[in-house]
Parts: sequence; C-alpha cells; structure tokens
Amino acid sequence: MSQTKSRKKKRPSILQSLRSSIRQSVHNAILPWLKASVKTWHGRLVLAGLTVGLCYLPAWLPGLITRAAQGSAGLPLLSVMVFLGLQQLWKRRDQLAQMHASEEDQFLGHLLIGCSVLLFPFCRFAIWPQSILWLLALAGIACSTWGVSFFWRYPVAVGMLALTAYPKPGVMARLVWTALTPPEFLERIMAQAGATALRVIGHPAIADGTVVALPQGAVDVDWGCNGFNMAFTMAAAGLIMGLFLKQTWLKVLGMMAIGAVLALIFNVPRIMLLTIASVYWGDAAFKFWHGHWGGQLFSSVLFTFYYYAAMALANRRRPA
Repeated sequence: MSQTKSRKKKRPSILQSLRSSIRQSVHNAILPWLKASVKTWHGRLVLAGLTVGLCYLPAWLPGLITRAAQGSAGLPLLSVMVFLGLQQLWKRRDQLAQMHASEEDQFLGHLLIGCSVLLFPFCRFAIWPQSILWLLALAGIACSTWGVSFFWRYPVAVGMLALTAYPKPGVMARLVWTALTPPEFLERIMAQAGATALRVIGHPAIADGTVVALPQGAVDVDWGCNGFNMAFTMAAAGLIMGLFLKQTWLKVLGMMAIGAVLALIFNVPRIMLLTIASVYWGDAAFKFWHGHWGGQLFSSVLFTFYYYAAMALANRRRPA
C-alpha cells in the first residue's frame, strides 16, 4: 500500500492578515475618497486639515511612548479614548451621512481650517500651540462637513476626541486645579493625612504645611506625591470603563468618582511608606519606593481594588 503524506494548509499569519486588510482598506475606501476629495474645494481643505494632524503626530506620539515605557498610563488611555470617540461616530454613520452643513457653517469651518494650516508652520516651537491648531482643524472639518449642530448632537464623541489633542491631559487638569484651589491645597491635606496615619501606628509624626516630620527626619509632600495625577488617571479610566461597558451616565460618574477617591486614599499609605523609608531605611529604599518600580507596585494594588469596586457598581441592579 502506498502511503500518502497529508499536507497541512499554511494559514496566513496575523501580520499577513493585517497587511492584507490594510491594503484592501486603502484600495477600496481610502483611495476613492482621496480621488473624490481633490475634486472639490471642501475636500481639498479637509485634506489640508488632516495634513496638520500628520505633521503634529511626530510631536504627539514620541512623548507618550517614552512616558509609557516609564509606567505612565497616558498612551493606553488616550488610545482607548480615540477608539471610543471614533466608535461613537461610526455607530452613527447613517445619521452623519444625512447631515449637511449650511453655507455659513461651511465658511466658518473653512476659516478654522485655513487658520490652522497657515499658522501651524510658525507654531512648531512647543506642543501646546500645535495641539490647539490641530483641534481647530478638527473643529473646522466637522463644522464644514456636518454643521455646528454636530457638536451638541454628539457631545461624547466630541469630548473624547478633544481630550486626546494634547498628549499631556494631566497637565491641563493641573492648570485647572491650581487655578481653582488655594496654593498647595491638596499637598497640605495629604501631609496632614499621612502624619495622622503615622501617629495611629505609633510614630510621633507631625505635619507642618506640606512637610511630614518625624524626630529623626522629614519629607516634603510635593505636587508629584499629592495623588492628583493618579486620581485624574483613575477618573479617566472610570470614564473609559463605563463607556466600554455601556453603563448609564450615573454609573459612569460613579466609576469616575470611585477611581479618584481610591487614588487619594491609597496615596496616604504611600506617603507613610515614603516617610518611613526616607527617615529610617536610607536613600536607596526611598528612591526605590519613590521611583518607577515602587509606583508600579502601588498602581497595581490600586487598579486591583478599583476593578472589583467598579465591577460591583456595574453589576448592581436597580431595586424593583
């Protein structure tokens, strides 16, 4: 009897499948859209506005990648926000196809795009003016394509995409916080909470302004240790998680509040540990817990507690 060897069909790899889908998308959707766009003034201005985004991308992305390698959650958070914002628009693509901008809206949108394109080459000296001009270009594209009513008909998508224009949303949140609160407001609260917690476990700690002092030494609770950045990150994570799980707005706000409060609560034992490490354990221990790895350990514990709290809220049913 002759033996026949069965030949296994080679399945395309994930990378090959991705390349194939990208080629099909470019060939079937993007190229026809580009050919149609260059035939009208509106299409040419839209392409010019999108070119501003392409020029801004090399300034927007590298910093996020660098901070992500250092443990920052900015890149995944902004990536998810872009995805969710575009998803909101994609789900309503039939409604968007029926929306048309008036002549006044088109003029306003084209004016915004034109200003963004003309000013962008002269505003490459920093990230913040580039982000503003990219935001103006996006607003002009939306206004000239769908009209001004687009912004209040789809506020979630508009807000999600607007927040991603600047690669450091925490910096913008800090500016707003410092403008609305007294100087060193949160730092003083955290110092008082840390000193009180240390006294509870038997350490004679006192708080003087932003300083947590022990008889053998003291630490200063600076901005980076007041818990604001982590609270902002957890609130953003709550927003994304609530939208991803398709929760009501009341539950989304609850998830955001839970994340921010847990971040501030968990920051108190971190201040306690940093104080003890600085005073009793030496510089090496302080640098470890104050650095990347120590921050990652605290973040991991925080995210674990937050996940179970957020899921408990998401699974909670309204009483009959």
